[in-house]
Amino acid sequence: MRSEILAEAVAALRAGQAGRALALVAPLLQRDPADADALTVRGMALQATGAQDDAIAAMRAAHEADPGNPARAVNLGLMLKAGGRHDQAVAMLQHAVAARPQHGPSLANLGSCLIAAERAGEAVPVLEQAVALTPQDAGAHNNLGVAMARSGHDEAALQHYAAALALRPAFHESRLNRADALRRLKRTKDALADARAVLAADPAHQRAANIAGMVSEALGDDDAAIAIWRAALDRGTSHPVGVNLMRLLLKRGRAEEVPPVARRLLDAQPGSTTPLAYLVAALDRMGDGEARDRLGGDDRFVKIIDIAPPPGFAALSDFNAALESELRADPSLTFEPEGLVTRKGRQSADLAEARTPALAALARFARDALADHAASLDDEGGRDFLAARPAEWSLTLWGTLLGPGGSVDPHIHAPNWLSGVYYPSDMPGTQDEGAFAIGLLPEELGGGGTARIIRPRAGRMILFPSFLWHGTLPFPGSEERISLAFDMVPEGVGRPHRLPR
Repeated sequence: MRSEILAEAVAALRAGQAGRALALVAPLLQRDPADADALTVRGMALQATGAQDDAIAAMRAAHEADPGNPARAVNLGLMLKAGGRHDQAVAMLQHAVAARPQHGPSLANLGSCLIAAERAGEAVPVLEQAVALTPQDAGAHNNLGVAMARSGHDEAALQHYAAALALRPAFHESRLNRADALRRLKRTKDALADARAVLAADPAHQRAANIAGMVSEALGDDDAAIAIWRAALDRGTSHPVGVNLMRLLLKRGRAEEVPPVARRLLDAQPGSTTPLAYLVAALDRMGDGEARDRLGGDDRFVKIIDIAPPPGFAALSDFNAALESELRADPSLTFEPEGLVTRKGRQSADLAEARTPALAALARFARDALADHAASLDDEGGRDFLAARPAEWSLTLWGTLLGPGGSVDPHIHAPNWLSGVYYPSDMPGTQDEGAFAIGLLPEELGGGGTARIIRPRAGRMILFPSFLWHGTLPFPGSEERISLAFDMVPEGVGRPHRLPR
């Protein structure tokens, strides 16, 4: 009887009837709340309804009920990955692989999760082993190509995309991964051919349209890129397509065309804040400072705090000196890390869980400051920003040491929600060199922007919405300038700071 009910529930799931599947397994779980098979079906059905947290809880219960079964660990790991909990997913799949070290599919799943966790360098040897064990797995070949590409080896990645396509010629994602690699290798015509091949098979494929537009832009045909992206949005809403369209419209001086695109993206995904960055830039270019500030740039959203010495430090100068010393000693400091915006300076990995006294004290203060500022914001103005306020979040924190002439180019921290920066030392001189600037626009948007300049000083913390463009001005002199930045990272949506591996 039990097996027949489970089979019927699985059939209902495959037919898209998640509610019926839930109803079928409910009596089984009433009789035995630790029925691992029924819990697994319940988790899959809950995921199908969009109840991701409940789905994870069901899969976790299935794993706890049957801990010796590596398949339960794989199911939970993949569910955690789908919920954006990538590091937890990696840990669970490592547990599954330890139980079956020669099981190719488990290795392939672990490699996929490592990629999702932005640990591509670690994924390469895992996926190489998966491919050796299961050479007919097109997905593993594709993911090995992705891991190599994200590790900076596009040329090596091409052979694995070719292997995936040889096994599965209609593997659109692998063809588009190859197109991306070809684009980065400046083989733009080959990249465009791959993107067009996917569009020929599936005209509504948003990623193919996004790549085709980027390649057209690289070839100097901005009008073609804009037309491709507009046609893609006519078929459906895609954030990557919309963001690229807004970026190029701003660069071409067509700011008035940006707000309708931003509004469409915001309405389609209310929890997203990245479109606000481009909307703010467009309003600035259009001269509508009042509307720009209402979105998140006025004094309600930007907060300056001059802190007192944290507990355990007699004076603020003692705290700041310890903070500088601990940061300088951090072994992760990397000069101009690839893909980030630090110029003539070094940047650390995530320090949110540092155990040294001053960094740990700053992390505690930053968590409290972010939580207090988020709670203080009412619903008057900034509707789209406040609609994305996270219920669950974590802290990410990192340090930057800029050398003379160094700067941090204009950038945003979205999809994170609220950001901050702390300065342990005064800024020398009386001019604005080296100052923190909100509103500077990057060169990819045409540069410029109406900047609000805030001068750093020892003990000063600045909080601001993560979608606001910001950076630092270059500075002269002979000494390094030190700052520590941090973000509120929404659970399942945000991105903790990571250095390229």
